[in-house]
Amino acid sequence: MDVVLRPISDRFFHEHLLPFFQRAMGDAPGALESLQEQLGDGQARMLCERMLSTALPGGVGALDADPWADLVDRLVFLHWTEGPAGWEVGAAEAGYADGWDEALHLALMVEEADYPYWDARGSRDVRDRFRFRPREDVGLASLLAGLWEPFPEFPPDQVFTTQGRGEYSPGTRYAFADWAWRPARKVAHWQVNLPRKLERLLAREQERMKLPSLPEKEEVLAYWLGKQPQPPPLTVAFSGLGPRAANWIRELGALTAHLRGAALAKQGLAALVTKSSGVRI
Repeated sequence: MDVVLRPISDRFFHEHLLPFFQRAMGDAPGALESLQEQLGDGQARMLCERMLSTALPGGVGALDADPWADLVDRLVFLHWTEGPAGWEVGAAEAGYADGWDEALHLALMVEEADYPYWDARGSRDVRDRFRFRPREDVGLASLLAGLWEPFPEFPPDQVFTTQGRGEYSPGTRYAFADWAWRPARKVAHWQVNLPRKLERLLAREQERMKLPSLPEKEEVLAYWLGKQPQPPPLTVAFSGLGPRAANWIRELGALTAHLRGAALAKQGLAALVTKSSGVRI
């Protein structure tokens, strides 16, 4: 499985998509008609018309599944801008895609202070548990696992699913699905705290290797923070992790760059677990 991260328009998501999905749970035709009035995008409007031509009264279960999935994919994972005719798809923006397990591993390395990243079996057990019960206190890792924060007023796994994962509990205000999002303010908060967490990760590696210092520490940190374009050749830092260490450092740099870009642009982030990421990047 892969995971895809895309920057999204915070205002479009807040003001239009969340109310649309909430209404669609009980009145899908009415939600589609209302959404059409707000859109200037021909492809999305065509999908709405297609579903309205065959829709029965009721929620999303009364709609044709294929055009509904196409519409949700377009609404959530493309960048929308407001134009004279309504909300339109803006210029394509680069996204992030990686193997789901690999991306989750990188995020937990940064977010979880006691995550055993050096232990292949132990870290895999943590990830397996986390995928089926993501926690709220691990930032980016919780988004990659599909946890919803803030809690939605609709079950997200009934809106859209790729792997069939999901839970929606209004009583405990807990929800996760194969897709999730975070508002721009949360992404900005992650970015502010990222340097401290990356420094903590390097300090853990220094302690694990029982070294008085890490020769590449400043260079690796600079790469992760976007201050230099390439990671340094490894001599000590993470070298005890085997041949994948250099790839992990490079991929973590790509992940932090995507987070940094969204924060600087004051955008939110949407994540999707999928069997194939190529069509969305």
